Amino acid sequence: MALQSNFQQTSTIRHYELGIFGENITSMNEQERLFNDAWRQHHSAVARVVQSYEAIPALQEELQQDIAFAIWRSLPRFNQKSSLKTYILSIAHNRAISHVAKHVREGKSTSTEDVVLKGDDCPSGSLEAHRKQGRLVKGMQMLPLAQRQILGLALEGLSYDEIAEVLGITVNNVGVRLNRAKKALKQAVESI
Repeated sequence: MALQSNFQQTSTIRHYELGIFGENITSMNEQERLFNDAWRQHHSAVARVVQSYEAIPALQEELQQDIAFAIWRSLPRFNQKSSLKTYILSIAHNRAISHVAKHVREGKSTSTEDVVLKGDDCPSGSLEAHRKQGRLVKGMQMLPLAQRQILGLALEGLSYDEIAEVLGITVNNVGVRLNRAKKALKQAVESI
């Protein structure tokens, strides 16, 4: 909610900066509507992508805001060659890769002890689910970036064709890489 509020404030400022040119304000209103609709539909998928790449909550928030801004800027260029979900996840994964690369260059590390898992508040019904999710997240963070990326896309329900489009590889290569990533994830989770 806070993220959406920040973007609404930003768009209001942009309206003021653009002046009273009706066409620009109309296009900004349309861009705001497109973003709000897309964000409402896919923000939870973006949050899962963020969580699979970044363990520190403050950096998760930073990455999610960076992704949201990138989506905001690029939505007007969406050409519908793929689904909106595929388009948004492609942006999210590309931003996440840049985020990881930036923090590796800066020498910052992400600690899996700081992972904050979100879920329902019923402790008796969700304790085991949280443990499994925590192990899965930690296991994914132990994998190489390419394996995290393909697993993340598969976990979001993208088809092999959509994954191939996002990664720029063949559909057959998706199957091979995904099987290898699943085996590596299983080993990583078992070692936790």
